[in-house]
This record gives sequence, structure tokens and C-alpha cells, in this order.
Amino acid sequence: MLKYTYMPKCKAPNCNKSTRFENTSHKYCVMHLARLKRNGHLGLKENAWQIIEILPHKFIDDFILKNCSKMIDSEITEHLKKKGYKKAETHHVKYRRRKLGVKKYLYGEIKKHRAWIREQAIKKYGSICELCGYNLRIETHHIIPRHKGGNHEIENLAVLCSNCHALLTGDEFKLNDRKEIKKLSKKIKKLIKSAYSYLG
Repeated sequence: MLKYTYMPKCKAPNCNKSTRFENTSHKYCVMHLARLKRNGHLGLKENAWQIIEILPHKFIDDFILKNCSKMIDSEITEHLKKKGYKKAETHHVKYRRRKLGVKKYLYGEIKKHRAWIREQAIKKYGSICELCGYNLRIETHHIIPRHKGGNHEIENLAVLCSNCHALLTGDEFKLNDRKEIKKLSKKIKKLIKSAYSYLG
């Protein structure tokens, strides 16, 4: 049977946390001990790096909870800066998110979403390369790159083999729209055919 030990409560005003150990000479929790050591008092230091603690918790927490399934920490930080919280940094948002108990949910959900979109693109466009017809190893390619504003949506993805993917990302060929796939496919297949006839 598990034995629950009693941890003394932190003596700092309005703090409901417990001290770290059962038998301790410290009167404060880990957070207030760190503040005491860093600032010489239990309060926050003026212009401290923990600016997200100084910001209104209700607004910040509600904003993080509302947007954490759609944005990663850095994107939430940028939105907070636009709303006037100029000193907000990514590690502040991460700190608040963890305090809210939202651990690793953010990245996990986005990874799941990206994987699901890729899976849907392969179901829609087939499991062979749309340019050359190779089917042993396939990947998805963003027609309009993410860094140029392209979305991670099915309509912006093309199913390619690793060779064709490398040709497109290396700018050997251009693909600006899904409508151009058939034309480019004919061109690539023609090149492959001429290469094989040359070797043969």
C-alpha cells in the first residue's frame, strides 16, 4: 500500500504549492526559493526575464489554450507581440503552457495533422510518383514552398519519388501548380526513355 507523505505548504503569500521535501528547513516552494535567491525577495524583479508571469495570466492562459492546437509556441509568441506584449519570448510561452498542463500536446497534434494531410494526399493522388511512375519510395512535395507562403494542404501537395522530389527542390524543373503535373510528367518520362535507349 502506497504511503503518502505530507509536504509542508509554502509560506509565501497566496501560494498553494508545497515545499519539495517532507523534512526541510525551507519555508518556501522551489519557485519562491529561486526568486529569493535571485532577487533577494519573494516578488518578481522589475524587467525580469519572466515577463510572461507579469503579464495578465487570464488573457495569456486563455490565448495559449485557445490556440495551442493550431500554433506552435513561436507562432503564439509572435501573435502576443502583435497584441502589444513586446517582451514575450518563446520560452515564456512554453513555461506558461507547461504550467497549464499542456505538455507536448502542441507539437504532437501538429505532427499528427501533417501526417494525416500527407496520408490524404497519397490516397487522393495515388501511391506512385506523379511525374515518373516510380512506386517503391514516395514522398510528398509542397508545390508552393512553405517559406514562400504555401499551405500544408492536400491541394498544395504532389506525390513524388525521392529522385523527382530532389529535381524539383534543386530547381532542375519548375512546378508552380498541380495543373502543370501532366506536362512535366511527359517531359520527365521522355528524358528517362531517351536515357534508357542511350544506355541500351
